[in-house]
Amino acid sequence: MAGIELETYPFAKDDHYSTNCEPTHGADLTEERVGTAFGNVKVSIYGDRAKKAMITFHDLGLDSESNFQNFFQFASIAEFTDKFCVYNINAPGQEMDASPLPENYQYPSMEGLAKIVETVADHFKLKSFFGFGVGLGANVFVRYALLNPNKLDALILVNCVHTKCGWIEWGYEKMNMRHLRAYGMTSFVADYLMWHHFGRRLDECTSDILRQYRVYFQHLPNPTNLAMLIESYINRTPINISREGGAAGPQIKVPTLQIVGAGSAFINETVEVNARLDPAKSDWVKISDSCGLVLDDRPEAVTEALMLFLQGLGYFPTMNVPKLMKQLHETQSGSFITNTEQALVDEC
Repeated sequence: MAGIELETYPFAKDDHYSTNCEPTHGADLTEERVGTAFGNVKVSIYGDRAKKAMITFHDLGLDSESNFQNFFQFASIAEFTDKFCVYNINAPGQEMDASPLPENYQYPSMEGLAKIVETVADHFKLKSFFGFGVGLGANVFVRYALLNPNKLDALILVNCVHTKCGWIEWGYEKMNMRHLRAYGMTSFVADYLMWHHFGRRLDECTSDILRQYRVYFQHLPNPTNLAMLIESYINRTPINISREGGAAGPQIKVPTLQIVGAGSAFINETVEVNARLDPAKSDWVKISDSCGLVLDDRPEAVTEALMLFLQGLGYFPTMNVPKLMKQLHETQSGSFITNTEQALVDEC
C-alpha cells in the first residue's frame, strides 16, 4: 500500500443527525436474518425474486444501505435495477441497527466472510448470481470466486485489493481498532475512513457528499463491532491469483468488471489485480472526475459501464444504452422524462 496522506478535520457533532433514521424504500424491500456459522446476518432484499440475482457486499465503515442505496436509487431511474433482485449482505454486526457483539465473539476471517456469501446464496436457493463488492466486499468476492466459480455469472469489483495488509495500513488500522475499542468513534478514525472511501484529495470531492459521510462515520452506533471487522481485514491473507493459472496461482474464471474513481486511494491496487485477470474476460474502468466513492460521486458513469459490460456478456442485448444514458442525463438536468421504457425491452 502506498503512503497514506490524511488531513485532519474538526470532529463536530451534528445534533440533528440520528442513526435511527430509516431510508425510504418501496414496498418490494424485505429483510431477513440468515443463519450462518457466525450467527445471523442481516440481508436486505430489493426486487422481484423471480428476476436475476445480484448479491452485494459492502466496504469498511459502511453497511449495505449506506454503501449501495444511493447508487441503486439512481440506477432505478432507468429501471435498470428492475431487471435484478438485489440481495444486500451485511457483515456481522455492521448494520446500523445491530446490537453490540459479545466480547468473546469470534469474528469471521475474510475467508469466513466469503463463506457467509456462500451460505446466503444457498439459503435463497440461488443457482447463480452477479457479485458486486466494494473495497473489503470486493476482496470477499474474489475469494468466493475461487471457491465457487460456477455460481457466479460475473463480478463487479470497486476499489479491489488482492494483497495482504502493508505496514503503513497495518499501523493506521491498529490505531483505529484501539480508538474504537477504548473511546468509540474519534476524529482519527473518521479521518481514516474518509481517506479510505474518498481518497487523498478531499478538496476535489463534492462538499455535500463529504459532509454526509463524515456525519455518518461520526455517529456509527457500534464502534467495537467495526473494530472486529477491521481486525479481520488487516489480517487478510494475499489472494495469489494469476492470469495464466497453474503453478503461478489460481485463475479467476469469472467475467470481471473492475471500477475505480480517478481520485481513489486504490488505483494502483486495482491495476495489480487487472494484471492478474484474463484480459478476454475482464474490463478495467477508471472513472474520470470522481473521488474514491465512485458509486455516489458518478453513479451515471458506473451505471453506463455496468450496462455495457453486461451487454458484452450477452445480457439485455436489445437495451439501447446511449438513448438510456441520454434520458438519465436529461433527468439529472431537471427534465421530466415520462417514458424511459422506450429505451428498454422487457427481457425478464
